[in-house]
Amino acid sequence: MEEVGDKTEVSRTSSYQIADSAVVFRLAWYTVASKPGVLLTEYSEAESQIFKGKAMFSVDADSQKYDVRIWVEEAQRSVEITVWGKNGKAIHEYLETIESALNAHLEKFATISDDERAKLRRALVAKTCWDRLIFEILNKAPLNDVYIQLAHGREMMIKATQGEDLHSLTLSTSGWLSEIESLPRDESPPANIAAELAKKTIEWKKETHEVIARYL
Repeated sequence: MEEVGDKTEVSRTSSYQIADSAVVFRLAWYTVASKPGVLLTEYSEAESQIFKGKAMFSVDADSQKYDVRIWVEEAQRSVEITVWGKNGKAIHEYLETIESALNAHLEKFATISDDERAKLRRALVAKTCWDRLIFEILNKAPLNDVYIQLAHGREMMIKATQGEDLHSLTLSTSGWLSEIESLPRDESPPANIAAELAKKTIEWKKETHEVIARYL
């Protein structure tokens, strides 16, 4: 445990056995960001044969505010979770809750069928797309970046729910793609459209969480 400015830093690292490091990263992402009061503040995935993934979140939980970083590195077969906050005891309790939930998710993933794993992988990707979509909107990114996250999240959810009744998310995402596709791609979307899209994305996140929860 370290003191960084007026914040306490606590970091824990654990190894994993799952072959797909990207899934580990997205399971850790889901574990941190599936609760209310969480916003993505930074993310990166290395485009190489050796997976590296990092995501930072602003977390408001149990009357405490935290900055949380997840870091997954395939070369080390490790997942590191670091939490910054002002209350050391609360940080440890929060981190223990996250670690316990993540371990349970990893164990569950190892027991489900290949078909269920494939659907879960896609739903987890969609989850990251919705968080990234809100991130892009809040950072006034060009519409092209917003459009890519929306289109990819929609595609992943279609595949994650393949064979089921037509999902409401499929229809609403299609409608939003049609609404924004004629706007200038190199400019951020108008404030009113951005605000409504962000609100709708929260609904898509909830629906996606419900699909993920079927398998975990």
